[in-house]
Amino acid sequence: MSPAHEPGQDPEAARTRPGRPAAGAQDAPVAVVGMACRFPGADGLDAFWRLLLAGEDAIGPGTGTRAGRRPGGYLPDVDLFDAEFFGVPAPEAAALDPQQRLLLELTWHALEDARTTPGELSTGAVGVFVGAGSDEYAFLSRAGDGPPSTYTMTGTGRTFLANRLSHFHGFTGPSLVVDTGQSSSLAAAHQAVQALRRGECDAAVVGGVQLNLTAEGDEVVEALGALSPRGRCHTFDARADGIVRGEGAGVVVLKPLERALADGDRVYCTLLGGAMNSDGARTALTAPSEAAQREVLAAACRQAGITPAEVGYVELHGTGTALGDPVEAAALGGVLGDGRPDDRPLLVGSVKTNIGHLEAAAGIAGFIKTALALFHGRLPASLNFRTANPAIDLEALRVQVCARHRDWPAGDAPRIAGVSSFGLGGTNCHVVLGEAPDPAGHEHADAPVSAVPVVLSGPTPTVLRRRARDLADALEGPGRALPLADLAWTAATARTAFRHRAGVIASHPDELAQRLRALADGSPDDGEGGLVQGPRGEGRTAFLFAGQGAQRLGMGQGLYKEFPVFAQVFDEACARLEPVLGADLADAMWERQEVDRTEHAQPALFAVEVALYRLLESFGIVPDLLIGHSLGEVAVAHLTGALSLEDAATLIAHRARLIGELPPGGVMVAVQAEEDEARRVVDRSPGLVGIAAVNGSRSVVLSGEESATLKAAAHFEDLGRRTRRLRVSVAGHSPLMAPVQKELRSVAEGLTWNLPAGPPIISTVTGEPVEPHHFADPEYWVHHVCAPVRFGPALGTAHRLGARYFVEIGPGRALTTLAAETVGHGAERFSAPMATRQEAADVAETAAGAHVFGLPLRWEQVLGGPARRVDLPPYPFQRRRHWLDTADRTTPPPSAAAGPQWSGDPFDLVVTSTLQALGLGPESDLDVGRSFSELGLDSRMAVALRTTLARITGRSLPTTLLFDRPTPASLIEAFRADTPL
Repeated sequence: MSPAHEPGQDPEAARTRPGRPAAGAQDAPVAVVGMACRFPGADGLDAFWRLLLAGEDAIGPGTGTRAGRRPGGYLPDVDLFDAEFFGVPAPEAAALDPQQRLLLELTWHALEDARTTPGELSTGAVGVFVGAGSDEYAFLSRAGDGPPSTYTMTGTGRTFLANRLSHFHGFTGPSLVVDTGQSSSLAAAHQAVQALRRGECDAAVVGGVQLNLTAEGDEVVEALGALSPRGRCHTFDARADGIVRGEGAGVVVLKPLERALADGDRVYCTLLGGAMNSDGARTALTAPSEAAQREVLAAACRQAGITPAEVGYVELHGTGTALGDPVEAAALGGVLGDGRPDDRPLLVGSVKTNIGHLEAAAGIAGFIKTALALFHGRLPASLNFRTANPAIDLEALRVQVCARHRDWPAGDAPRIAGVSSFGLGGTNCHVVLGEAPDPAGHEHADAPVSAVPVVLSGPTPTVLRRRARDLADALEGPGRALPLADLAWTAATARTAFRHRAGVIASHPDELAQRLRALADGSPDDGEGGLVQGPRGEGRTAFLFAGQGAQRLGMGQGLYKEFPVFAQVFDEACARLEPVLGADLADAMWERQEVDRTEHAQPALFAVEVALYRLLESFGIVPDLLIGHSLGEVAVAHLTGALSLEDAATLIAHRARLIGELPPGGVMVAVQAEEDEARRVVDRSPGLVGIAAVNGSRSVVLSGEESATLKAAAHFEDLGRRTRRLRVSVAGHSPLMAPVQKELRSVAEGLTWNLPAGPPIISTVTGEPVEPHHFADPEYWVHHVCAPVRFGPALGTAHRLGARYFVEIGPGRALTTLAAETVGHGAERFSAPMATRQEAADVAETAAGAHVFGLPLRWEQVLGGPARRVDLPPYPFQRRRHWLDTADRTTPPPSAAAGPQWSGDPFDLVVTSTLQALGLGPESDLDVGRSFSELGLDSRMAVALRTTLARITGRSLPTTLLFDRPTPASLIEAFRADTPL
């Protein structure tokens, strides 16, 4: 009879007795969607799995600060931490328990492994559950010579192991530390599942951590009689004589299975249920209880809705002690071994044979090992097993130690495993894990577009380059042939975007790897070699619509083939234009080479520009300001609703016809000259010549009769100025356009005009924001055909209104080149999505540029369709040493420091004072574009920094100084401008 129920009681009734609900809504499976770990000999999941499959252990003598310690499982470099990434100033980092630091880093990596970001996950409440039981850094802190600091409580208080994670990531669910001794981290997982099922949180982060920093800790365990003289765990073996201590941490991310599947998450395994109990007074305080272990095993199976015989493997508590092993084996055999066929014993193993007993983190280590085994369908060997402990009759118990690595064949039912963890004081925990359901099918097809942008970022340029190198290495590794669209989708949607950004444009993996290497090596410059890079921008977005002269044979054909949005809008425009034109516009553009004829060029540009606008709009790239160069304003009129598509097509087609019917003989010449001096020359000219365009402060276009125009241009040539005759058949925006005005007025007056809506329009007739009623007046468009195009002044107005990102709507890059020359002061970005005949690559580069600038994109549209998330290299933390002894060497806060000498240079003053406030030396780098809070400045430091700046400069500075000027860069600029602060 199974020990899982009382004698004489029906087994099924025992499984569903009152107070033990059967599986239902409150017992829905939970998915493990992300994991990260740092265990002895294994800095990461892949390394841990390799260690397990190789059948190796990571037990060795202490090194470094732990030199001379007895053999154990040690982590290297526990004194290193990327404090800047987490916004922790150096003095606080020195006071911070390295267990907090470890959990911060691993939680970030676990979220990356879950292929999500903190922001995406925290759309609902996220709980944080940490199992921990060690305070050795607090012991070291109290043993030091100095008094407690501002950071002592938050740095070493155990509750902050969880609370700091919640605070940093903005998680609003339950946040707690579980201490049940050696079962702490598995108990934390059990508590997380209960919170998910009760609806207290929508997702959960579960961690376990243990660092053995002092020899005194070893002595305490040794005094208990628990340490193995041999320095190895011999679980269930006749040589079992105690534990070997280990340290490390693991973090897992949990979501309800239903939500995980709906979100398309990769699921390592499911968590079906679990149970906890206590030995009570059935044994001595630190002695295990077989009865209690039987009860917790049976209760976990009931809660998971399974029969004990369905469990195929159990990850043991498995300490390898003479007392504990026989008790655990008897309990397992009594509950999970009972009734099994001889050829299917319960397989068991213990990760403690690989990495030692991680005490409070032991449960999470066994959990992660078992989750990986279920995911890969393979069972690693449990080491150090030769002959069974004579007190354990494995055959009778139907239990078998998994002493060799083996496949875990799939059966008719999903694989099921258990994980046990028992606290020294009697708190027992067992959880039941299940094989993940088959994922929804996903076609591993090539990218639906021929070129994709793969975006990367980092808090600093150094990290950005490192991430590029890591991704290139991953692409060139074995078995890494992943579709480009999947890589691009993951990089864009499953990674946090930091300030320093880059986009790499590629059509195949080899090209991507090559360009990533170039980025990693620090070359080429922004906009070259398929790379877009720079700091995140701030400001408004202006769209620049091209005029005649930008057209080229085949324009738009590449986008038409690859993007249905572009094709649909282009076809709609052509359908309205062609009845007026009496010609097949696409054929003229792409086949008959007639796109340079004015009657075709202007309608073709209109159709392409409207289609390109809608394509970028579908990407999420939308303008705040609109500027149309010459006929580009007609596209603006339609896109703002001033004209319907049909009326805009009528206007542009008749405009093009009328201009095309003018007699030949006019010319246009671009001249290096200021508008005023060009005006004086034109006014003195005896012929019909005028200024057709003012493209910049020293860039104008003369237009008119050939002899008069060339004579005016020659004046500037004689002065050594640059001139260039444009390839046009008519002299646009000149007095020669006057004959078309009468009929054009008749056409315009026959249209239905509406007041424009949407983004403000900067008129290139006036160079200023247009009055809506003027833009909807037919007379504006009659005047428009002869009036100079004041593109340069319009750019200046847009820049004055905050435009910092300029996007060219039309073929080529003439307008963005002019914009860069006119308003390019260093903080601006310029994109030309049809710069070359490689239109798909140019559009991908524009999407990358928009991302670098900071616009939120609709990546599914950018990539031409849905994609799946895949694994990318983890974030490369830039660690530095932070320990109790480094706190003594940090620079005192500005209020106590002498501060820099005031040389009159605000940059040096702000940077040096901020570094001092952060406890960093003058050799440290400071990203002046990051906010003070991101840099790690707390309220105490902010007050001290303001005090120092006021004292050094002799200025009265408000208490809200760093609130009003939230970055060093903005503070520097304010000091330079000498404006009131």
